[in-house]
Order: sequence, then structure tokens, then C-alpha cells
Amino acid sequence: MRVVVITIGLLSLCLSSFTQDEFPDPNRRQPYIQMLYHNGIFWSRTEYLQEQFDAGYWGLEARLGFQTTGRKIWQQYNRYPKIGFGLYYADLVMNRQDTMVGNPFAFYGFYNTPIATVGRFAFSTDLSVGLSYTPIVHDPVTNPYNDVVASHLNLFFGFKLNMDVSLTNRLDMNLGYGLTHHSNGRIHMPQKGVNTWGLSLGMRYMLVEPVERIYTEPPEYTPKGEVQFMAAVGTVEEKPLNQTNPNRYFNTSVTVDYAYKFNPRMAITLGLDWFYDGSTALAIGSVPPENVTNYEKMYLGTHLGYQQTIDRITLMFNLGTYFVQHTQDRGFWFARGGGRLRLTDRMYVHVAIKTKNGVRSDWIEWGVAYHLKVN
Repeated sequence: MRVVVITIGLLSLCLSSFTQDEFPDPNRRQPYIQMLYHNGIFWSRTEYLQEQFDAGYWGLEARLGFQTTGRKIWQQYNRYPKIGFGLYYADLVMNRQDTMVGNPFAFYGFYNTPIATVGRFAFSTDLSVGLSYTPIVHDPVTNPYNDVVASHLNLFFGFKLNMDVSLTNRLDMNLGYGLTHHSNGRIHMPQKGVNTWGLSLGMRYMLVEPVERIYTEPPEYTPKGEVQFMAAVGTVEEKPLNQTNPNRYFNTSVTVDYAYKFNPRMAITLGLDWFYDGSTALAIGSVPPENVTNYEKMYLGTHLGYQQTIDRITLMFNLGTYFVQHTQDRGFWFARGGGRLRLTDRMYVHVAIKTKNGVRSDWIEWGVAYHLKVN
């Protein structure tokens, strides 16, 4: 309850700081507040918590957002999206006396992309990315049956399909369906992550009178190609057999992509991957870990990808496979999901999660990327 009271208090403070006539100009942002209730089920893999997860979960979400009006050309390219930040709280186990996974509290940024509008109904996709904190994690002595969360601080990810119903000029009702994910990317083990599917129901209130959106004829765009170089590092935790304490291992990712940008927002990519994973020494059962060579810890792969540009941020998703690997521990295919922040015309900061065996976290990539334009 304390979380709910604090959240309502913060939103009330934000509400009192705006007046109806403060932003009459469409060149100014249009702020709003939104409250959402979540309810759904788990799809986390777990060996010990099936009974706890059978009851489902509930959550609360509070947002301070801004309806873009087209004052920048990227907002028009992206159909006037909504952006902002929010707070998320989830009660993961209904019986609080039985909880072994804690109740995460997340702070995130969100990006809401319109799809279509039909009368009073508006359809959109909603992406949230941030950090979550949970007070209760795996402990080999005091909490050994928590096999889904091993670190207090985790990455938070959410994705929903939304339908908004306009009730008045300022007030909307929202119905959504989607997923949330809490994960540390195998920085600490055991790491299966907390994954939920569910419905959300909420209300959105505009803090100022909505204004007519700006529209300008977009400049002519010529499709172009880029060569993209990326280098990243990470660490993972694994526990060798017959050893009480886990070891930490070093990881590296290097990629080279050709990206074809067919409009200002979207690009498709084709690339090559080189990976090094120190924990592979534990996955080659026929060879003692100390005898595994650096070459045997390397992987070569290839991938197809999609990138979407939102102002200075590029969201990305890759789907790839290996053509050189020395163990089947990684499975046949992998994915990469994350983003890049543009620092200069060519230099980017890169953060992404690389997976194994489908959607299982392999490691978090922290790196840089360099985009070289070609004709």
C-alpha cells in the first residue's frame, strides 16, 4: 500500500504543477498522467515455484507521459508517438507469507507507437525499458528454492498491444495485453528471469487542453546503405561441478553489419558475429575446463536484423544462427534485442541482451558501435 500512496502523491504533485492554459502552443509538449492495473499469469521456467506461480500476479503502473505534436520531424515520421517515464510495482505471489521471489519495483522509460484510429478507438504498441529492484533473491542457504532471480537489480522490459477509448477530450480508457520481463542477463545465477503475460486496464488524463498537431511535408528521402561495426563486453556467472561458489567469466561480442535504410525510420540488416564466452569451458564435457582452448570458447554466427530509429535512439532486433561452435550448449539459434544511443553522426553506445537456445539470456552486451555510410 505504501507504494500506491507514494505513487498517487507524486502524480498529484505533477497535476498541481500544470494549468489548463499553460501549453496552448502546439510547439510545446502535451503532458498527461496515466494509472494502470495489471493481472495475469506467469510463463517463467522454474523447478520449485510452480505452486506459488499458479496463483498469478497483479501489478500497478503510474506514468507521466507526453503526447508529441509534431514539433520535430521524427515525431511526424513516427505518427505522433507518446513518450515518458513510469513506475511499476508487481505482487508476484498472492500469498505474501509464501513469497520467495519478492515484489519488484521498476522505473522505466516508455514509447507508445500509434497503429490506427477508428472513431473513438485508437490502437497502438507500447514498449517499456528500464531497471527493476526486488528485495528477495536466491540465496543458497536462506532462499535456495528461488531459481528465477539471483540479483536485486535487474533489467525491466515490457511490451503491450493497446486499445484506447476516448471518453472526453482529455480522458481516455486503456485496455492492453502483453508481457513483462525481469532479468539480470546471467550476471548472477540461477537466472531464469521472471516473465508474465497479462491484461492491463487503466485511465489516461491530459493535463492540458489537446491542440491540433503540426504537419509539414516531409523532405524527400533516398534509401541508403551503412556498414555498422559493433564491439561489446560482458560477464556471466556459472558454478562448476563439485564447487560451492560460482565463478565469473568474461564475454565478448563483435559484429559487422550491412544495413539498408529504406526510409527515415526503418532498416534491415545482414551481419556476421564473433563471440567469445569464457564459461564455455564448463560446457565441453569431454575436456576438463582447464584444458579447453581459447579457440574452443569462440563462436561464429550470422544474423538478420531489424532497426527502428526514434530521434537519437535506434531500437534493434537480430535473429541468428551459428556456423562454428564447439558445444551444443548454445543451441542452434540466438537472438539479440536492445538499442543504441547516437553520440555523434557515426558513433553510438550499444546495450543489448544476447540469448541462447531461443529466448534464454546468455549475456548483456555493453559496447560501442560505429556506422559508416556507403553509397
